[in-house]
Amino acid sequence: MRFSVLASGSSGNAVYIESDVTKVLLDAGISGKQIGLRLQEAAGRSIPDLDAVLLTHEHIDHVRGVRQIAKQAQTAPIYATEGTWSQIVDEFRDETATRRWNRVVADTQIVIGDITVTPFTVSHDAEEPVAYRFDCDGQSLAVVTDLGYMTDHIKSVIAGCQSYVLEANHDVDMLRAGRYPWSVKRRILSDKGHLSNTDSAIALADLLGNDEVDVYLAHLSEENNQPDLAELTVSSVLREIREMYLEQVSLHRTSRAAATAFRNLASV
Repeated sequence: MRFSVLASGSSGNAVYIESDVTKVLLDAGISGKQIGLRLQEAAGRSIPDLDAVLLTHEHIDHVRGVRQIAKQAQTAPIYATEGTWSQIVDEFRDETATRRWNRVVADTQIVIGDITVTPFTVSHDAEEPVAYRFDCDGQSLAVVTDLGYMTDHIKSVIAGCQSYVLEANHDVDMLRAGRYPWSVKRRILSDKGHLSNTDSAIALADLLGNDEVDVYLAHLSEENNQPDLAELTVSSVLREIREMYLEQVSLHRTSRAAATAFRNLASV
């Protein structure tokens, strides 16, 4: 498998994943135009090439461009939970797009071409949110963002992946001192909010075995985080837990403004 994080942040999220025969878009939180440009730039692909579109939840930073994507990828099925679909179905005035909806059920695997997709429930302030693990020919990727905390069940589902796109949304001190209203701060800090840099590192430590992994720090808040700070915090916490973790983990940045390099996953 190969993948590129096309956009990541509080203003928009999208991840492109492909095997030799299957092409999948996870979330469409930026405009269809931008997704098309970044797909071409990063991977040399276009929206009509897509075999499926998967959605994590209905928040605008994850579905902003989904209607445009559905129009251009005319035969691609759309995968979402019943709760998510109920919140966005009115966007699809075209009945043929509505008929392309495939219901996602947490912990029930989906096979799309040669990629096996495992959805799992996350704790977030949305109707029925999920995140996903992707497996193909001994390669695995988990994309885990938009959750207030990581349960033991989630850890069991995503353990053993070679690559993670993992939320490191905010620095708690920056958030508390920032300009957001307290109601928003409380939501972000709650069990249905977002993982902080420190929480992300602690969860990551619980996932690590003895193999090397690539970790893409994702969904960083523009107001309450900085890439340097996220990397420093995650590295420092990992070092405190176990020194060797720094040798196992390669940290990568994501951006709301540009796609990451198109990257191959190593086989195990």
